[in-house]
Amino acid sequence: MRRAAAAVALAAALAGFAGCGSGGTGGSAGTDRRATASATDRRRPPSGPAIVAAMAALPGGGLRTGELTTGVVRDLDAAARPVGPVLTRVPVSTGGQRGLLGLAVVPGGPTYAAYTERGGRRRLVVAQILPGPVRRVWTGPPSTDLADGGHLALLGVRLVVGVGDLQDPARTPDAATPNGKLLSLDPAGPPSQRPLVLSRGWNNPYAFVPYPGTGGPGVLVADNAPGTRPERIARGDAGGGAPQDVTNLPRRVAPSGLAVLTPTQVAVCGVRSGRLERYRRRGGRWVAAGTISRRCAFGATALTSGRLAVSTAAGVRTVRP
Repeated sequence: MRRAAAAVALAAALAGFAGCGSGGTGGSAGTDRRATASATDRRRPPSGPAIVAAMAALPGGGLRTGELTTGVVRDLDAAARPVGPVLTRVPVSTGGQRGLLGLAVVPGGPTYAAYTERGGRRRLVVAQILPGPVRRVWTGPPSTDLADGGHLALLGVRLVVGVGDLQDPARTPDAATPNGKLLSLDPAGPPSQRPLVLSRGWNNPYAFVPYPGTGGPGVLVADNAPGTRPERIARGDAGGGAPQDVTNLPRRVAPSGLAVLTPTQVAVCGVRSGRLERYRRRGGRWVAAGTISRRCAFGATALTSGRLAVSTAAGVRTVRP
């Protein structure tokens, strides 16, 4: 069930969301920081195809993608083949888990991106990137080598961005900080806007998606974590509170993508597991229900065609769930 050590190292190096927050249960913050620093030191720049860390479904079955370290944004068709020229190139900072981390597309409207900006403190920002010129929506916190988060999604007329613990897990319960939060933004707001806190207390909520649910619409999160801290599937629309309706995942998954199949079935992509796994809602919990694909690393997105787009070290492909 485990990938080879080299593949795991490659996955950890490339993913801006690989279950690597800071801190872990059963140890001091200093110990956790040393552990994550050691893990970072072993990472090496990737070779081969540029890694797609950001994907958003388009009408007609295609998708819009963003490359982690190059900032290139392009469209793919329903078979994951490039369509037309590159749409734009977002100027991103890189290193650690930085880069172009999230895309959200309004059907027939603008495209928004979450990324770590170049220069200065390399802050996590959200901006409208298409159509140009670029317009900043929110200026977030300084990025860190690990646990930046950065996934982006539309929830109604609002943008939702996930922020990891930024290597300071003690701040995640504090509603006044962005650490370990799902934040709701006004797409038309100024860069200095104060986001609404949807939920707090996350490790690194990179994998999340609007979720119809059985108890009303909201947000479902597959939270990843370092060390012995549990990874989990949970609701992330708690009105500013802690994660709700929590189910712990198996160890060594590092969720990088989450896709809703039905109100009672989801698919979880793991950057450490290297698989796309099905989970079914049963008895108030999420239960593993089989492997959809043995090749998934950096994200999974449900397309309007009914297929799933998955990002791997070899590029983006589609699978039938």
